[in-house]
Amino acid sequence: MPQNSRPAPPTQLRIGLWGPPGSGKTTYLAALNVATTRRPDGVGSWIMSGLDDVSTSFLDRSTHQLTTQRTFPVATQQETNMLFRFTGEREVVRRSKIGRRLVEMEPIAFELDVLDVPGAMYDNPSREQGQEQHVNVPGPGGPPVADRQHAPPLSLMEQENRLIDHLQMCHGIVYLFDPERDSLEQDAFRYFHPVLNRLTERMMSQSHISRAKLPHHVAVCVTKFDQPNIHRHAQVKGYTVSDEQPPFLPRVPNEGAADFFKLLCSDPQSNSDLVEKGLRQHFNTLNYFITSSIGFYVPGNRFRLHDSMNVERVGPGHEGVRIKGRIYPINVLEPLLWLYESILPARP
Repeated sequence: MPQNSRPAPPTQLRIGLWGPPGSGKTTYLAALNVATTRRPDGVGSWIMSGLDDVSTSFLDRSTHQLTTQRTFPVATQQETNMLFRFTGEREVVRRSKIGRRLVEMEPIAFELDVLDVPGAMYDNPSREQGQEQHVNVPGPGGPPVADRQHAPPLSLMEQENRLIDHLQMCHGIVYLFDPERDSLEQDAFRYFHPVLNRLTERMMSQSHISRAKLPHHVAVCVTKFDQPNIHRHAQVKGYTVSDEQPPFLPRVPNEGAADFFKLLCSDPQSNSDLVEKGLRQHFNTLNYFITSSIGFYVPGNRFRLHDSMNVERVGPGHEGVRIKGRIYPINVLEPLLWLYESILPARP
């Protein structure tokens, strides 16, 4: 194999997932495998693989659930550390010996180190009420602590410290904002500000941090774009365009994503405007993505507005919600590629 066709040594990125319960953190991770495989031709191919048994098992199980069983992965109940490798290509522009502009595909690879924690960990009502709770967490590469005779469960405070430790060491953060949940529960800020306050306290107390804002690169992902009310809101306000290739899916281009996010956070019944402003005030490097882990229902490989919802209820509870057709993830891989491209030049 020619030397220039080999990927560079993988760059390990530690990425934190941040979002309230039900915002789709586990489904987002599960959809990444399908997103890499179903990526349109001509934009660079990618391969996602697990780097340990826990991560590979998660990919196997969650991909089977999304594509064959057409069910959603169960939300994370226990802290799980997973490590994935992404191997792919990026477009680079070079000059030939005679100065001609050449566009080439350069092989690259990076590793993604993710700590997936229950969404409830981003809340702190128990600490505020002076309660001491305990939760079971999996041991490194093994079964849950509850299954081991001599390992005590971690307290809520201990596991919260582990979460802040992880976010502190992250190069980047994927922040998931669920507009559907916030329109019903108005609790996005409730799960946002305790973590932001703790993380800011920790980072600013470090002697080597002298900048006014936190150093993390943050990909802000507005989730569940496939939901009719979210998609319709974006369409009515003029934010959507359609792909030029089948199945001609609608999407919000990145240049309009920040404005659409700000619009969604302007609900006077919610404090989500404090989320939008808090992100801008605390982080220097942000980018915005309007995403969907499962995408739209596209019978006949063509998007139809009147029949686009890709979920249906067939029974009660979580088990009663099924995915209707193929999943077409929208802007699921792209936040990670942006984080890679933006973090790499900034690293020492």
